[in-house]
Amino acid sequence: MIEATITGLLKQICPQTYPTTAPAGRVAPFIVYTRVSTPRLRDFDGLTGMAMPTFRVDAYAANFDAARGMANAIRTKLDGYTDTEVQEIAVVNEQDLSDLTTEAYLSRVQLEFKVTHSE
Repeated sequence: MIEATITGLLKQICPQTYPTTAPAGRVAPFIVYTRVSTPRLRDFDGLTGMAMPTFRVDAYAANFDAARGMANAIRTKLDGYTDTEVQEIAVVNEQDLSDLTTEAYLSRVQLEFKVTHSE
């Protein structure tokens, strides 16, 4: 599964890496990733066995410099990555944000990646 590959790569940067949401009370820094879409690739004969999901990866930290540093490490690790399952990971967007709580105290940098992989 592509999620296992993404999780393994992200945990090399930050051991606190979670799909969709971080557990309540988690202390920064941590990473949360979410699959946004998953188009399956086709040719004239039908499905090719390849998918091209978009993943959003959010780097959370106590201050902007730490979040930016973690985001740079994520981009460096994932952008251009290939292996036997993954044809390519490519960064497609990056933006600076705050956390989504009513009492925002964390900095967040969000990256989006297109992942081309075999299923």
